[in-house]
Amino acid sequence: MGVGDASVIDKLKAQRDRFIAFAFAGADLLLEIGEDDVITYSAGAGEALYGLSDSDLTNKRLGDFVHAKDRKRFDDAVLKLRNTGRLDHMALTLVTASGSVARLRLAGIRLPQFPKTYHLVLSRIPPMAVAEPDRMGTEIDHKAQFIEMVQQRLNEANRIGQDYTLTLFDLSGSNFDAIEPAAAQSFMSTVLHTLEECSVRGNSAGSLSERTFGLIHDDKVTAASVQQRIAALAGKFTGKSGAAAAIKMRSSTLEMEDSTLSEEDIGKAMTYIINGFTRDSARFTMKTLADGARLAVEETLVRVKNFRKMVKGEDKLAFLFQPVVNLRTGAVLKYEAFCRITHNGNFFLPAQIIPFATDVGLIGEFDLLTIAKALKMLREPTEISPLAIIAVNVSGQSLGNPAFYQSLFRLLEDNRQVLGRLVIEVTDAVSIYNLDEAKRLLARIRKLGARISLDDFGTGGSAFDLLRMLPVDFAKIDASYILDARDPKGKSVLKAITGLCSDLGIITVGECVEDAATMQILREVNVDYAQGYYFAHPAIDGAKRIKYFTDHVKAAGTAEPGLMLVGK
Repeated sequence: MGVGDASVIDKLKAQRDRFIAFAFAGADLLLEIGEDDVITYSAGAGEALYGLSDSDLTNKRLGDFVHAKDRKRFDDAVLKLRNTGRLDHMALTLVTASGSVARLRLAGIRLPQFPKTYHLVLSRIPPMAVAEPDRMGTEIDHKAQFIEMVQQRLNEANRIGQDYTLTLFDLSGSNFDAIEPAAAQSFMSTVLHTLEECSVRGNSAGSLSERTFGLIHDDKVTAASVQQRIAALAGKFTGKSGAAAAIKMRSSTLEMEDSTLSEEDIGKAMTYIINGFTRDSARFTMKTLADGARLAVEETLVRVKNFRKMVKGEDKLAFLFQPVVNLRTGAVLKYEAFCRITHNGNFFLPAQIIPFATDVGLIGEFDLLTIAKALKMLREPTEISPLAIIAVNVSGQSLGNPAFYQSLFRLLEDNRQVLGRLVIEVTDAVSIYNLDEAKRLLARIRKLGARISLDDFGTGGSAFDLLRMLPVDFAKIDASYILDARDPKGKSVLKAITGLCSDLGIITVGECVEDAATMQILREVNVDYAQGYYFAHPAIDGAKRIKYFTDHVKAAGTAEPGLMLVGK
């Protein structure tokens, strides 16, 4: 083999190793950084996504492209990479030669065969995911985050005697189809960055939806001047695409005087204002924070009235039943009753009504209605099988309401004959603010004959305290643990949970079982029961006759040896 051939092979190996590093994060751009933090190699979609070609980047320091506000974080990240050989995903702002900005995730690795260099991979962050740079991989409620920031700025304004103004911007009327997707995304990121520059303290702006933004500013900045800056940005971006009229913007400015409003009122007012603007900015007419508070109260009162009218009468409630199945025999333990409201021939899902009922303090009324409905069905053998046990959801927030549990006990005491077939499944248990009181309440329910289940066990920081404090018979493990159990670490965590429950004498239930493989995993970590589409979808007649699922457990390989086929 000649010297030239060896040189070619070495180059190919180097290229291979570089692209192994590139593939480790599946990112948009790979950079190889040499001594003195200079970029020695660039490959990927840098020009299309960030406006930076390979030649723009090569032989430059990457830090020169990082926005000043992120420079220290970037330097710290590089130092960590040098010391540990690996850098997990972090968020940074990159500034291009044209002055536009792009938000990106950065990760890195130092390969043993390149001791004097390290590799970085970069990938885009959509504008709606840029608000929290240190919490990548989590769901972000941008509206709630913006409202919290507004409350902080109002407190600050009152403290220093300063007047602040809120301006909302809507670009949803723009024709982004006329712009290349990468350019459109870069434009939205640059808009948010521009708004931050115009805002109080440089950090009082945020995304409200994919194409709407909010800005808190003082009297040194006018809405008109901000619009001019955004219009100038639009000219640069749309000019490149030959679509100068593509960007259309609406804005609305509100006075933020809040002397008559409590912090709770401000939160409700801001929620109402933001929802109204993002829903239809063309018809948005509010001018002050006080307007938002007044209209929010009026709307809430109307919705409360309509809610009570909607759920009045047991005939308005319907249950869909889903079996909870023994992982070893296929026998049904109980049926979970999923409540639906029937209105004008349609079913309303819990997600459409429960959050509102919880927010306005009506969840206790709704929980009592569902329990009364379940008890009536248990008393009437034509409604469901006389062998069926029914689990009904009750909010943890209801358990903190004395009026609720006084009414609940009267209801339970009047139906003692069927309480042995009733399971109270506590949802949102982390909202229970008095665990001692809840413990006494649940113990009294159990004494009457009903059993207690803890729904979504594992969510919230106090999950194990709930298991330790509350007298429960069943723990339904949160779906996230079931899904994570496909990974060895997740499987170990799930096994630890089931072991703890077993030691405490608590029966475990795994939810969201959709295939035999998931059922097999649950069996291996000693989960007792399971429910999910693998067995049956929730059905209105699901509990009318008991059905065994022996074939399912046999197919999953979870049946006990010698299990006889049970007739259906």
